[in-house]
Amino acid sequence: MRYKEDPLFAEERKRHPALALLLLLVLTLLCIALVLNHINNSRVDLLKETVTVPTLPSSLEGFRILHISDLHGLWFGQTQDRLRDTLASARYDIVCVTGDVTGPDGSFDAFLSLIDLFDTEKTPVYFIPGDEDPPALTGAADSDGPKSAFVRAAEEHGAVFLDAPLKIVEGKISLWLSPEWTYTLDINGLDEQYADYLSGCRSQPPSPERDAAMAYWEYQIGQVNRIRAARREMLEGDVHVALTHHPLQLSALQTLQEWTSTDNDSYVRTVSLVLSGHYVGGQWRLPGVGAVRVPESAETGNGGWFPDDSRVVGLSSFLGVPQYISPGLGTSSAIALPPLRLFNTPSVTILTLTSRLTH
Repeated sequence: MRYKEDPLFAEERKRHPALALLLLLVLTLLCIALVLNHINNSRVDLLKETVTVPTLPSSLEGFRILHISDLHGLWFGQTQDRLRDTLASARYDIVCVTGDVTGPDGSFDAFLSLIDLFDTEKTPVYFIPGDEDPPALTGAADSDGPKSAFVRAAEEHGAVFLDAPLKIVEGKISLWLSPEWTYTLDINGLDEQYADYLSGCRSQPPSPERDAAMAYWEYQIGQVNRIRAARREMLEGDVHVALTHHPLQLSALQTLQEWTSTDNDSYVRTVSLVLSGHYVGGQWRLPGVGAVRVPESAETGNGGWFPDDSRVVGLSSFLGVPQYISPGLGTSSAIALPPLRLFNTPSVTILTLTSRLTH
């Protein structure tokens, strides 16, 4: 008789209650971590940094910039209430937004609600677009002009679209805000080139498309003229803050310094501070390690996994030029990680300018 084939005589399977308990514990801890991370991602931290500008005049000592980046269309409360609460007791002179403000579908209501947090008459809000925003300018047939809908809407809510150097502090020494690309733009000959484009448009039969193209090139000509006029007004002792969405690499800063020459008509002064975003702190961060991954454009060699964290977020300096990379508020498709922030609290930063050495 073959007893082993009879279920009545089958060997009893060994149970592993300790293993089952361990798996349950791991799953429980994972669920708790995800819940806490979700709660953490729904709030906003206010960070503070002091930036040393050795040549800073006494009139700008303690000047404060609120730096915001990478909203990506997110809401922190129905009307950005949690952002409002974070900034309730904060003090700053201007607000600078370094792009990627719209949602993945191009929506910009969250950005408009963010602008509405500020009294822009007293505290101006300046912004540049990011690489995941719709183009700031469009050549499409649009009776409202060459600016895209999200730029026009932001301006209607009181924000200033920064497309040329802008002097924001009057007096013997001024503070200039400039899109970073305007520092290295060779404006010589651009007006003639744009004028040729405009002349070509005028020679075409009337149509909405022709009118849109004409408005676009007229805007570009005006922009070049504003850049030229600003450069002629800049003084040697002025303070310059450059706004860029993508953090500048060492090579880009070297190019900036090469262009700082009185030997060409495009002379610009030394940049005092660069404000950037784009990396959202790596999106996923590990305690004690830092960013998990950043895009290929990062100042980390070739970008990629586990970069040097000092090149991904916070204040650093290249060639004597301080650069602050915002941790940001949202998540970016450029990171190529699931769209959530892990151990990475959404943050905005107040940067205070000083002539004193702080480190």
